[in-house]
Amino acid sequence: MLAESNPLRRLRRHLAGRRRRGLGLAAAVLAGAMLAAPVVANAAVLAETLHSVAGTDAPATRATTTTTTAAAVPEGEAVLALSIAPATGTTVDPAGIVTLEVEIDNRTGGAVAPGQVRLTRAAVPIVDQASLDAWVGSASAEARDRPRTEQVAEVPVRALPAGASEVVSFTLPPGALGDAAGAPVVGLGAEFVSEDATAAIASGAFAAPPAVAQGPQLALAYALTVPAETAGLIGADDLELWTGPAGLLTRQLDAVADRAVAIALDPRLVASVRALGTSAPDSAVAWLDRLADVSNEVFPLAYADADLAAQAQLGIEPLSPVSFADVLDPADFATDAEGGGLGGGDLEPDDAAQQATDGDEDEGDSPTDADPVATDQATEPAAPTTVPTTEQLLAWPYTRTDLAWPADATVAAGNLAAFRAGGYTTTILSASNVDATDPVRNAASTVDGESAVMADARITDALREAAAARSDVAWGEAASRLGAELAMQAGDSDAVLLATFQRGAATQSSRVAATLDAIASWPWSNPASLSGAVGAPPVERALVDAPEDPVRLDQLSRLLDSGAAVREFATVLDDETLLTAPARRQLLALLDVAWIPQPAEWSAAVGDRLAAQSATVNAVSVAQSSPVNVLSSETGVPTTVENLLPYPVTVFVDVAPSNGRLIVEERVETTVAADSRSNVIVPVAAGVGNGEVTLSVSLWSRDEVKVGQTVQIAANVQADWEGLGALILGVVVVVFFGVGIWRNIRRRRRERAAADQAQAPAAHETNATGETAGHADTDASGDTDAPGDEPSASPERVSGSQYSESHAESIDRTTDTGPEEPRRDD
Repeated sequence: MLAESNPLRRLRRHLAGRRRRGLGLAAAVLAGAMLAAPVVANAAVLAETLHSVAGTDAPATRATTTTTTAAAVPEGEAVLALSIAPATGTTVDPAGIVTLEVEIDNRTGGAVAPGQVRLTRAAVPIVDQASLDAWVGSASAEARDRPRTEQVAEVPVRALPAGASEVVSFTLPPGALGDAAGAPVVGLGAEFVSEDATAAIASGAFAAPPAVAQGPQLALAYALTVPAETAGLIGADDLELWTGPAGLLTRQLDAVADRAVAIALDPRLVASVRALGTSAPDSAVAWLDRLADVSNEVFPLAYADADLAAQAQLGIEPLSPVSFADVLDPADFATDAEGGGLGGGDLEPDDAAQQATDGDEDEGDSPTDADPVATDQATEPAAPTTVPTTEQLLAWPYTRTDLAWPADATVAAGNLAAFRAGGYTTTILSASNVDATDPVRNAASTVDGESAVMADARITDALREAAAARSDVAWGEAASRLGAELAMQAGDSDAVLLATFQRGAATQSSRVAATLDAIASWPWSNPASLSGAVGAPPVERALVDAPEDPVRLDQLSRLLDSGAAVREFATVLDDETLLTAPARRQLLALLDVAWIPQPAEWSAAVGDRLAAQSATVNAVSVAQSSPVNVLSSETGVPTTVENLLPYPVTVFVDVAPSNGRLIVEERVETTVAADSRSNVIVPVAAGVGNGEVTLSVSLWSRDEVKVGQTVQIAANVQADWEGLGALILGVVVVVFFGVGIWRNIRRRRRERAAADQAQAPAAHETNATGETAGHADTDASGDTDAPGDEPSASPERVSGSQYSESHAESIDRTTDTGPEEPRRDD
């Protein structure tokens, strides 16, 4: 009883009970934290709780030097990705409470075993650019080359399924970062170590605002383009989709409009909307009008963002569209009484064209009889149309048009001079294309004697990482590093730097907007215009020769050769631009810089384009023909010309014989309607001898360009059959007429003999009055003497006929007379 009443013993039992209850509560809290999904652990609070309930002397965060045994795996190899960022904002204040988030993204394709996430900090304060570079690059460096770290906290993490991600939160009390206070940049990192020794490392750099002074001036450039495609113009459906409320172009414009960033505009966007005229989607017209009203600097990219460096390395001037006439429908450009425009800084139709449309109407004219068409009923005139020119479709109120922006690390020696010859006075170069020993100076440069402006490597890398971040934590890490890079260069406010966003689909518009907002919120950020960066005092720098991949250049050379073949073939058309205009636009689309990160897809697109152009230049051809026989000295060779184009073509058909047995007199011009065939006869003449001849039939344009393939036609020449046939025909004619003449002569002789026999007795007969009776005399040809002529003296006829009249009549009746001369009775 005394023992139980002893106050000291009661106090000991009370404290022991509290300790057991506290340990049980701590175990429950820890178990709940490990089972929660996603895992959210407050390392500082947990440590304080354990300290209070266990009665230990451990501080809230214990700093220990650690060495990671597992090798870091680069994030680009699709394994385990780690990101670290402030829970709010993009900066860290070491003197206050620091709340951080670490994201574990399992991209391994399989489950990751449970492990621990360790929060670390740089053991040495980051006070210069070299130490910052070493810290940021530690995630990809070998273990022995990494800067020393101190562990701040550790939290267990459950197993992660494939494709899953977890976010772990850390809250550090004031002063937990030790001597990091006072440095312009704080280096914090995270390590994930699992049971199977797989590890990932993240190294974050965060600006500490109290220690940051005014930074350098920063100009930004953003390319307003569409994803890589093969079309030289964007179709109405895509425009409607991309300029809709949540469309790609709408989001891009939302991200950069009226912000401190220069817009590099793809002229294809402007031309695609304007070429549709009144058929353009309303959303596309509104988008173009909005773009025209932004306060940003705007300069043009090459059409379709075509690769300028590749063109220079292939020895050609920067290409541009030939025409858009092949896609313009006059009905889409009919103007009403109020007039019409092209949208986006409207360019009104030419006054001369408008006047030519309605200038023939005279006021006060009254209908007359000489005008049968005129009526008393008024008719409404048709709406005049004015199709815009190529210059009108491409025109835009740019801030400047003398900037060339080739792809990163693609410029070779001599390219800058080629750009200047093409009208570009200044070139935007990536840092990898320039040997910059002192990057914390003006971006304006003189490279190989040419004007250039260099993008800062560190700032551009962080900017692009932030714009392409896959998650909020990843964006926070990249944006924080961007702020740290600018903070590290603070104090040199006279320098004017340049950073550029990445082209292509990797950039996310929402991240771009968030990044620009973050830059604008930093007190040490000092925005500058692109023109200001170009016009700053230049720094002499050397060019790093970086020609493009020879395989890519070889394929581009094949595209150029194919395009040249199309231009030559197009001379068969009255309007060559029907073929050359779309071919040029499609070539520029395949030159798009956005294709460079997609070599496999681009090679396939190039192959399809080459095949399509080959089919085009072979669309007009000579059809195969069976052997022909030439049997006369003057004849023609039948030829069939086939046209598979949707346009009529005019060609010359040329026939070249293999030897002198045939002589071709001249070419034959023919016009073949669209999608049809035409039969052509080419005149030829027989030469010397007979035999086999091979006729080479080819087609030529008016400009002496060979069209299609030459076709061989076999011919058998037998021109002597013409003379032999004429001889045979002549003989037949002579024999036919000879026989007829001979029969006629025989008949006349018989008639004359019969007549002489009948008239001889009648010449000597007289009647009772003494008159001479008989037939009229006939001459040797059988003709009767004309009246009034004196009868010839004939001895036989003087004394009269020696036959009686009845005997003479019987002779007349038996005499053979021809059908031409019927028998006459006296």
